[in-house]
Amino acid sequence: MFKETLGRLTRAEELSTADITEFVENVHDNVITDIQIAGFLVGLLMKGPTAKEVLATALSMRKYSVKINPNVKGNLLDTCGTGGGLNTFNVSTTNAILTASAGVPVAKHGSRSISGKSGSADVLEFLGITVELPPAQAQQLIEEIGISFLYAPSFNPIFLKLFGPEQALGIKTIFFTIMGPLLNPASATRQLLGVYQPHLVDLMADVVVQMPIEHCIIAHGIDGLDEISILGPTIYAEVKDGRITKHEVTPEDFGFKRATLEEVKGGDPQFNADIIQNIFEGRDRGPRRDFLVINNGFALYVAGVAASPQEGMEIAEKTIDSGAASRKLAEFIAASQRLSMSKVS
Repeated sequence: MFKETLGRLTRAEELSTADITEFVENVHDNVITDIQIAGFLVGLLMKGPTAKEVLATALSMRKYSVKINPNVKGNLLDTCGTGGGLNTFNVSTTNAILTASAGVPVAKHGSRSISGKSGSADVLEFLGITVELPPAQAQQLIEEIGISFLYAPSFNPIFLKLFGPEQALGIKTIFFTIMGPLLNPASATRQLLGVYQPHLVDLMADVVVQMPIEHCIIAHGIDGLDEISILGPTIYAEVKDGRITKHEVTPEDFGFKRATLEEVKGGDPQFNADIIQNIFEGRDRGPRRDFLVINNGFALYVAGVAASPQEGMEIAEKTIDSGAASRKLAEFIAASQRLSMSKVS
C-alpha cells in the first residue's frame, strides 16, 4: 500500500486521508525504512502539499504527540513559524520572550536548525536555556514564569524518526516547517505564524480555520521573510472566529523606516544570542529592534492584550525600555536550568 502512495506522489496526485494516515502510522510503528521516508518527504515536497493533505497530516500526528495542559491566565500563545526564509536573527524566538515579558503566557514550539545556521533551540541553548525539558517540567515552567520552549522532537516522537532523513536530505519539507506550527503540544489557541513562501499564506489559513485555533495571523514578507517584514510589504491572512481575511502592510504603515537585509541579518547561535541581549538591554535601538517591535505588536494583538497591532507595538517598546524583557530572559534561563535538575518526571 505504501509503495502505491509513493507512486501517486510521483504522478502528482493528491493523497487521500487514508494515505496520509498510513504513512504517519508506518513511521510511528517503524515499518518503513529511512529511504522510504525520504522518498515520501521529497515526493510530497515536489508535488506540493494541499490543504487537505496538510490537515490530514496534522491530525494524524496529533494522535501520537505528547500533550501538556498548563494552567495559565490569559490566552496561551505560540510564535512558531515555518522557517526557511531569508537569514535574519531569530525574530520569532525573541518575540516569544518579549511577549511573555508583557504578561502573555507563551508555549514556544520549535526545534533545531536543519538548513539554516541557528534554529530556535540553538539560540536559546546558547543563551543558557535548557531546551529539551521533559513535558512535566516544560508545563511547570509555563505556569511559573509564563514561558517555556517545547522542543518538537520531545513532544512529537514522529519528528525524531523524521529528523534523520530530513537532516540527511538537507532540505525543508512540510514536517519541520508547516507541521511545527500546527502541532503545539500545549494546544495554544493563539498563534503568530510566519511562512517562507507566499502561497503558504492561503494554504495555512485554509488549514488553521479547520483547527481549534481561535485567532491566528499567517504572515509572509514578500521579500522572502517568514515574519512581518521590516524590509518591505507583508501579506498576511487573519483567521478569527472561523473567518479568513487578507491584508497587506508595510513598515511605513506603523511609522517605521524600511531596513536592508544586511541590517537585520542573522548568523550562528552566538551571533543571534548577542543580538537578543543587545536589544533587550537597550544597546541596540536600530532596525533589529524595529523588526522585533513590529512582530511583537502583532503577537500582542493576536493574544488579545492589544486592540490593534499598532497598540501592541507601543506596548512592545515600553516593555523593552522598562527592562522587563531583559529580566524575563534572565528568569527563563535560571528557571529552565533549575527545573532541568529537578526530579519531576
